Amino acid sequence: MWLVRYALSKPYSIGALALLISILGFLSLNTLPVDVLPTVDIPAVKVIWTYSGLNAKEMAAKITSFSELAIMNNVDNVREVRSQTMNGAAIIAIDFQPSVDIDLALTQVTSVSQTILRRMPTGVTPPLVIQYNQSSTPILQLVIASNTLSEAQLSDFARLQLRSMIQSIQGIRLSLPYGGASRQVMIDLRPASLLSYGLSPADVITAISRQNLTLPSGSIRESTRDIQISVDSSLASVDAFNNIPLQSDDGRLLLLRDVADVRDGPALQTNIARVNGQNAVTVSLIKLGDASTLSIINQVLKKLPEIQKSAPEGLTISPIFDQSIFIRAAISHVGTEMIIVGTLVATIVLLFLGSWRATLIVLTSIPLSLLTAIIALKITGNTLNLMSLGGLALAIGILVDNALVEIENIKRNLSFGLLPREAALNSAQQVAFPEFVSTLSTCIVFLPIFLLTGIAGYIFRPLAIVVITALAASYFLSRTIVPVLAVMLLPGDKVETKVFLVNLIYRAHAVVENLIAKGQRKIGNLILFFVRHSLAPLFILGVVLGAGILAIFFSGKDFFPKTDAGLMRLYVRTEPGLRIEETARYFAAIQSGIREIIPAEELQFIVDIIGTPEPVNLGWVESFSIGSYDGEILIQLQSRHKSINYYEPAIRKMLKTKFPQISFLFLPADTTNQTLAGSTPSALDVRFSGKDSAGNYALAQELIAKMQRVQGATDIQLQQVLTLPEYFISIDRDRALQLGLTTQEVMSAILGILGSAGTVNPNYWADPDSGISYTVQAQTPINQMTSIDKLLNLKLHSSSSGKDVLLRTIATVTPRLVPATIGRVTLQPVYDVLINTENIDLGSLYNKTELIVEALRKKLKPGNQINIVGQAQAMHTAYTKLIQGFALALLLIYLVMVFNFQSWIMPVIALFAAPVAISGTSLFLLATSTPISVQALMGFIMVIGVSTANSVLVTTFARDLWLSGYSAMKAARVAAGKRLRPVLMTALTMLMGVFPMALAIGEGGEQNAPLARAVIGGLTFGTFASLLFVPWLFSRLIRNKNRPENPELMEF
Repeated sequence: MWLVRYALSKPYSIGALALLISILGFLSLNTLPVDVLPTVDIPAVKVIWTYSGLNAKEMAAKITSFSELAIMNNVDNVREVRSQTMNGAAIIAIDFQPSVDIDLALTQVTSVSQTILRRMPTGVTPPLVIQYNQSSTPILQLVIASNTLSEAQLSDFARLQLRSMIQSIQGIRLSLPYGGASRQVMIDLRPASLLSYGLSPADVITAISRQNLTLPSGSIRESTRDIQISVDSSLASVDAFNNIPLQSDDGRLLLLRDVADVRDGPALQTNIARVNGQNAVTVSLIKLGDASTLSIINQVLKKLPEIQKSAPEGLTISPIFDQSIFIRAAISHVGTEMIIVGTLVATIVLLFLGSWRATLIVLTSIPLSLLTAIIALKITGNTLNLMSLGGLALAIGILVDNALVEIENIKRNLSFGLLPREAALNSAQQVAFPEFVSTLSTCIVFLPIFLLTGIAGYIFRPLAIVVITALAASYFLSRTIVPVLAVMLLPGDKVETKVFLVNLIYRAHAVVENLIAKGQRKIGNLILFFVRHSLAPLFILGVVLGAGILAIFFSGKDFFPKTDAGLMRLYVRTEPGLRIEETARYFAAIQSGIREIIPAEELQFIVDIIGTPEPVNLGWVESFSIGSYDGEILIQLQSRHKSINYYEPAIRKMLKTKFPQISFLFLPADTTNQTLAGSTPSALDVRFSGKDSAGNYALAQELIAKMQRVQGATDIQLQQVLTLPEYFISIDRDRALQLGLTTQEVMSAILGILGSAGTVNPNYWADPDSGISYTVQAQTPINQMTSIDKLLNLKLHSSSSGKDVLLRTIATVTPRLVPATIGRVTLQPVYDVLINTENIDLGSLYNKTELIVEALRKKLKPGNQINIVGQAQAMHTAYTKLIQGFALALLLIYLVMVFNFQSWIMPVIALFAAPVAISGTSLFLLATSTPISVQALMGFIMVIGVSTANSVLVTTFARDLWLSGYSAMKAARVAAGKRLRPVLMTALTMLMGVFPMALAIGEGGEQNAPLARAVIGGLTFGTFASLLFVPWLFSRLIRNKNRPENPELMEF
């Protein structure tokens, strides 16, 4: 009450405060980063090792495992270390504890990685160490194409010129190009010529490294000058490589052109990118951390015309997969929803209050409360996104409550003939503390959100911050600006008016008043009926609560709703070891099948990414691609399209029918789904871990066979590839030594022929025109080495004996199947069985999978485990934390109300509406076929808070009447009738506030729809419980003989 007195005595201060909130609020709104979801800043670091040509098994044994061990032993606060090793590359992901200092962790990982370099194989370069989080996702792709330029030129443009012009934009990282081929100086060896001169590939490579050097020179002091000395140690042109001198075994001087062909050509292509069937180069733009997606894309699109002008003639740059289109549409839709909600709320308030001045006062507090919440978002470093905007839209309905109760009570006091100031003070004395308790209770129910960990915690904390801050601001404004405006405006309020529209509203208000009067009588009669027939309310409660419990069990359970941004991402795996050209033919046939399913008017782009991308790209963008035999198909639909939930099953059916020999998996495609999925690409990831690799692999295959018979399980496959064909060459070292050859000489010859010598002894040539260095690669042309027999017929020249020896005379070849990828978690080998859902909720599929997994666990050897991880694990963790938080919140609310009522029983009465509201929520979710999700649980939280707040008002009024001498029965009936108006107003404004959101119309509408539907069902049931069952329970539990003789009036 002191706050109201201060506000009434200092109205100018209150006005200045309102202006200050407005200014700071709009400044914060203009500077907040804009994104689709809050930043998910789970601390993580990736270490990317590369060693071209080394198979996955050796890579894992000699590089990955040593790096993992060093990290686990020397880096602090490590939670989990995961690795995926493939041919020539290893990606090590390190997840840290939430309390870690990520800068220190990054420094430690970098330091450790540098320290162990000396113990790595020859030629291993320092790894790339990157800090990343789940919000670092691709937000735009640029397609670089040309009918006149080579793929090497396109790749060069993407790597150099494009990067230099875009990388300066804050908060962005460019991937290395997908598709194209890197420019290299290619030395195509002629094995027959080498043999005729008694030379080996190693001799050529040694000569190149000795003739193309990068070494410092120095300077001389000549007279009074200091003159720099430069030496042509580096070759000036590609053609100059032809003149590198060689010496044959008989002492003759040769040139490189005598044994090899030199060309300025592309490297062997290991990755193909095609846009709508045409070869191209694509570059992904990756948002870093909490940068604004809209700001980044706006800056990039603004720069594109300038980049296009500076590009070589015939080159075109086109943006595709623009995530800002979806974000703009989603935010615009939420903004429209907020305008609709505001209009509906204003209409309801006007109909109930019958006064445009009172309505204006109530509505003044809403934007000020929302602006305060926006200021809080800015202070806490959050972004403006679908969750925070959804919280703002959701808060509009709640924010009316405090101001409504205050205005309605002031008007009631004015009707008693009190002066405006006295009416405001008297009203504050009556409702300030109950409103404080109800507001505090609503805020407390949001505390469980701050207990959430992982993705769910990051996603929903901004929503909780918005609602709590807005509620606190609403309460403060209802004690300050609302009474000040009421004292200024209400005394002059008149019902009569000559304006037709306003008069029409007043007439509608009279109808509402009449209905409220009838409702008050009906409620009183119903409470009396319940008291006289106690079995009736007990029966109704039993049915409602029982049905609610059943609805919870029969409703599906999901982690987050799937967003339809018009994007699909399909991973395709053909036969392991298939050449990239053959894989490309498969992709072309699959693309044709997709075009038969999706009408041309709904299809915008189809992009194929075939083969292994650069290892650096694998570090930034989660991908399954591991070889020439697999890749991804990205599908962009037009803005008007059928749901992806329609197209994905149709594409699956087509693939199973036309391409039964391939495996496939739909991956998260858009920014929202990629952020929510994190490092797990499927709905379920059943992980087999432990040293018993053979036994775990057999169990994984058994699980796959059983899951294929489970309805709703789809895209089932083993992530790791274990059947990559390989020829294993075993060198007879004794025989080789007898013929004058060492293992090093044999390996040098093989490296030179197959092109892997550059990994061990790299050599570079600097283009004098651009100043850019390019790799010098010596190898036998790939089209000449077409069988293992040709490799075995390789003639090795022995420098000690002077004889030529065929490789087959000292080596044997064994065909075998080897792992193409090796996965480990905390040094334990793992196999991951990936499973997606189709026409089934995640919770149901999880339960079915768990039954099968439980049976398989009995077959495990000691020390091995089977765990279901990924989205299912995150869902169960979030559910558990929220349920624990509910229990804690209800306990805290109860204790707060004990302070308010000074009773142990009355808080129980006030909380009695909560279980009824929860039942209503679950029933409405079941009726609308909406699975329970983390969003829906947010609705449960909201419903508990609002229904408890309404019950507190009814119970407080009944308590005051009872203390003044009314019987418990009469106090309950009168309280229900008198509080009918504010309770109904709060409920209806809240329902109108979430109704547009519940329709799930527009981009991103799927995300907040479960929350809104939960609120509609729960608030409908909770309102009736607050007006009927709470007063009934009050009349049954409160005994007149327990009334204190001199009750102490509480004042706030």
